[in-house]
Amino acid sequence: MNYRNLKIIKPTKMKKTTSLLLVFLLLMVVFIVNAQNRRSNPIVSHMFTADATARVWEDERLYVYPSTDIAGTRSYSTMDGYHIFSTEDLITWKDHGEILHSRDVSWGWRKGGYMWAPDCVYKDGIYYYFFPHKNAKKIWEIGVATSRKPASDFEVQGYIKGGETFCDPNVFIDDDGEIYLYAVVDAKCYAAKLKDNMMEIEGEMVHQIGTDEHREGPFVFKRKGKYYMIYPDHHRPYNEMQYSMSDNPLGPWEPKGLIMEQNDLITMHGSMVEFKGQWYLFYHNGSLSGGISVNRSICFDPVYFNEDGTIQMIKKSLGVELPTFYKAINFNEMFGTLSVGNYQQKDLKKNGILPNGISSIQIPDGYVVECFEKDNFKGESWLFEEDRIDLNAVGCNNIISSLKITKSNTKNLVKNSSFELATQNQIKYWRGKSSEKLSWYRDTTAKGFYSLQYKGEGSPVEKVQQVQLSPKTNYELSVMLKIENGSTGQVIFDTNGTFDEVLKFELDANNRAGEWIEFNGVFNSGDSSTIDFSCTTSVDFNGACYWDNIVLREK
Repeated sequence: MNYRNLKIIKPTKMKKTTSLLLVFLLLMVVFIVNAQNRRSNPIVSHMFTADATARVWEDERLYVYPSTDIAGTRSYSTMDGYHIFSTEDLITWKDHGEILHSRDVSWGWRKGGYMWAPDCVYKDGIYYYFFPHKNAKKIWEIGVATSRKPASDFEVQGYIKGGETFCDPNVFIDDDGEIYLYAVVDAKCYAAKLKDNMMEIEGEMVHQIGTDEHREGPFVFKRKGKYYMIYPDHHRPYNEMQYSMSDNPLGPWEPKGLIMEQNDLITMHGSMVEFKGQWYLFYHNGSLSGGISVNRSICFDPVYFNEDGTIQMIKKSLGVELPTFYKAINFNEMFGTLSVGNYQQKDLKKNGILPNGISSIQIPDGYVVECFEKDNFKGESWLFEEDRIDLNAVGCNNIISSLKITKSNTKNLVKNSSFELATQNQIKYWRGKSSEKLSWYRDTTAKGFYSLQYKGEGSPVEKVQQVQLSPKTNYELSVMLKIENGSTGQVIFDTNGTFDEVLKFELDANNRAGEWIEFNGVFNSGDSSTIDFSCTTSVDFNGACYWDNIVLREK
């Protein structure tokens, strides 16, 4: 009897233990997967992208067809080289590479560029890619490229006849098979039917009544028998996203108002798509470049409809709430998130994060992540307070074995005070024309991982950051400057005339060359609400100099 009971009890305990273990493991998997059930914004971080058109095809993947902003330029005219991105889960995104460039367009503007907002639709086994581009006479045309694949092998077929001078094409195929082209000229939306060959307009392009706030980038979709057009408006200084509704694809349209407030850029071009039962708005912002209008990044957020079909105000999300770790550069292939605490190898494994597998980190404001080469917080370490897109750049890609996460006590009003890189070697938040002589510099003696370097003669085009101040408040400012041995002249950090009497820091080459020198100053803001910090040199400068660790705090 006891033996039989023992035989019964022992397997039951094992079953309970096994069940508890399975439940625990399942919960851990759910935690890891749900640590963030979508890619954080922006969704592309290794290059600048804008004007996102999102489409879902029969393979059940979501594809985004954006334009490309070129780093280091200050003009939309340089936009060139279309890429395509896709996902099956909104977490891991694939860059399918460049599928079209101005060099592939025989009828295009000889100097290239002018490859603005594209679109793509699928019809009878063929993907039609529509792109605006200026022709040899520098007049806008709407080009057409085709492929039997959604993300490769596109070949230019020519341009739409009857669509001259229009740009920002959007093509909508209705349930009855009728095809409509929407495009822009003089900040107004025009539309017409497309012929079945997808290369010719049927009739004339007609102004769309009821989209009077329209500025650019129309996108039309259909939901429950109603037609919707979303578009950026003329709001200044930054556009906002409006929409109109209609019972007819060619209008007239009824304006319905605002669905997304302004970003940190002039433009806000986007699209709306349903994916796995949820609608999303795709758009762009300037978060990776620090608000540079021609260096944009595509984002997406969920859309919700009211019972009457109107669209609710869309809430923008940016970044992550907790430090988030990835097993590939550019924030793809996500591991999961961690809160404040110390994590050894066993702790990382428990949270689904593979030691020696972290390739990029996303860090919200107010957090500090210290990464260690070895377990138990030993070996070489790296300290991060900003998103680190590619750990290769600082030498710790896939070699992190333990880490510490803390809350930051720093209250520095200057953004990117150590000139850390953002995307494509851009120095985030610091304005100024691109110059090979004035650029980021990997410096192991700097406060962060990089400093700002100038090599050359005379004064460079200055790098400037504007910082908000509270009037009648005391502040303290510090900055580190360095001049290489053999240089002549001064390296200068000043406030562009606002507080230069007390806050113009100059390091002369005749003094202490070859080492970092810290300068400090205290001032009262008085009636000023902003201050412009400027990095430059004296007009007689010749050699190499550096700026680093600029800190502004309330005193």
